[in-house]
Amino acid sequence: MGRTFPPSHFAADIRTFATARSGLEQQERLDADLTPDTAPLLMAWQAPRALIVGRSDARLPGFARAEEKLAAEGWPVLVRRSGGSACPVSPGTFQIALVRASAGKGDIEAGYRTLASLIDRLLSSVGVQCEVGERTGAFCPGRYDLGVGPRKFAGLSQHWRSRGLVTIVTTAASIIVEDNIEEFCRIVNLFYEKAGKERQCSSAFVTDVKKALSTGITPDVDLIVALQTRLAQEVDSWSHKPFDSVPLSGLPRHWV
Repeated sequence: MGRTFPPSHFAADIRTFATARSGLEQQERLDADLTPDTAPLLMAWQAPRALIVGRSDARLPGFARAEEKLAAEGWPVLVRRSGGSACPVSPGTFQIALVRASAGKGDIEAGYRTLASLIDRLLSSVGVQCEVGERTGAFCPGRYDLGVGPRKFAGLSQHWRSRGLVTIVTTAASIIVEDNIEEFCRIVNLFYEKAGKERQCSSAFVTDVKKALSTGITPDVDLIVALQTRLAQEVDSWSHKPFDSVPLSGLPRHWV
């Protein structure tokens, strides 16, 4: 039987940082004292604009040139531990990270399924139904893209790190709640143009949660507040049950 875990292991609010670098660094320090005998950790956060890229992007021949150009455009470039390609963050997006420790090899799908299901329930609460599957025309495409039809509004990445006999698994998501999709795609394409890689994305394959709304919520409602409230409810329900019994919803996989 799995362990129940106290609410203090979870941040039920969405933390706001002065810079995206501060948020990312805090997220990547979550595992400092984590062991297989402690509960998983969850963190949700927001920050000003930045472009977060994978480690392979940092090795592109024109990375320094791209970094300088984007900084001049008001988009600092940050390198994350996990894989994947460039992903914009802004006050109109929020990030969620779930960190757990395992004494064994672990299941690569478990973190993805758990976090994708959490996001599915958050968005269902505001009248948005998710479909999971890669949108190849979007930025940072991956198997666990979440969206409606061909358009993506959230994506997941994962990082595994060995610490002695313990494996630390961080599963992270970025959700576009409401922002300028054309600007997001422009800045991603500009980064790759300057960095020297042929990778283009199109706003035809990206949307935000607000544009995906159905009749579940009126457009003048603060979606960040609505999702924060729902996140707090979900986290509270997790605190009363084992991690291995956290509900996993059946997401439609129309775009796999």
